[in-house]
Amino acid sequence: MSMPRRTMGGGAIILATLLAVGAGSPAHAQEQDLAPDREALAQFVRAHLLINVARDAFHGEIARLHDEAGRRRAREEVDARISGILEEHTITREQYDALILRISMEGELRATFEEVLAEVAEEPTS
Repeated sequence: MSMPRRTMGGGAIILATLLAVGAGSPAHAQEQDLAPDREALAQFVRAHLLINVARDAFHGEIARLHDEAGRRRAREEVDARISGILEEHTITREQYDALILRISMEGELRATFEEVLAEVAEEPTS
């Protein structure tokens, strides 16, 4: 199974985010100003939930596949599905990865993410 390729641009965003969350740095203050509003975070959460479902299905499928071609096809299918989810929610993969990183590192953002996650989970499904 091949791992998804990382682009230099995505790595640069993640590196900038890591540098920006350093305690007391001017970049940290700027990063806080760029915190997503609740509606943008809700949009992100909706995409995140769908991506988790796609990944769970992929892991179930990959466990049953024993040939490399089947695994490669399954990886391509989940990558395409995730790309489609991100596109539907107007989020780039780089934005998604950077926000996941920030949520994992910033307690206040993580708390807001968890609140919005609970709210979105209660939304009626269409």
